[in-house]
Amino acid sequence: MRATALPGAFCITPLAFIDRPIRVNLFVIFRFIVHTVLAFLLKPLYVLDDTVNGICFTTPGCYIGNIMIWVRLEGYEAQRLLTIEKETDVVTGLYNRRKLFETLADLEKKNGSAEKPSGVLMIDIDRFKSYNDSFGHAEGDKCLSYLGEVFRTFARDFHVDFYRYGGEEFVAFIYGCSEEKLPKIAEKLRLAVQNADICGHSITVSIGATYCGNEQVRNYEHIIDRADRAVYAAKGAGRNRVCQEKTNEIFEQKDPSFS
Repeated sequence: MRATALPGAFCITPLAFIDRPIRVNLFVIFRFIVHTVLAFLLKPLYVLDDTVNGICFTTPGCYIGNIMIWVRLEGYEAQRLLTIEKETDVVTGLYNRRKLFETLADLEKKNGSAEKPSGVLMIDIDRFKSYNDSFGHAEGDKCLSYLGEVFRTFARDFHVDFYRYGGEEFVAFIYGCSEEKLPKIAEKLRLAVQNADICGHSITVSIGATYCGNEQVRNYEHIIDRADRAVYAAKGAGRNRVCQEKTNEIFEQKDPSFS
């Protein structure tokens, strides 16, 4: 019967764009009810045939629709987990080096979508090699994992993204801060790490800070290099402190008022 094509089209076509199982089921059932009522009113001699046709399309329509939705959702979830795995450091749970360089590439595009950071921090765990030698690499990984939690908690209070740069080094992008506020945020981060109980131990970090909010930056790796030089200055000055790089001068910032 030519009319058979109509319920088939009404049942199968919407499955391509309806996005929730409950909506698929409601649509198919609604179509079945409307089809049956119209068949009873307009074609009473064939109402039984049309009702059977409607049931034959409605039942597989609901089943196939739900299967298609769940397959689609599983595909989205698999893609989401793959993206997270690709961008996340497995030990700390922070963004990894690959994600950092993808962000840098987007920042350096003319029409990139990444938000421009106001400042860059280079963070280095003090005497981490000695920590590994004393407690073992398994404890070292636990230390990095707890430190990742400290950084994620800090990121909830400040507009900052953390990346594991490699080994015991981390890069942080600070957004929406002034040049005067940058070392204060870095000092708060230093204190947050110092005061954290990490596997029953206390660790410290040296931080190099570079402000770039008023610059037209073409290569952000140069900004990271400047922050890296500042963190070496912090370590040379005794570790567990913040040093801010400013033009060609690196000077120490360790002011009790920051706390």
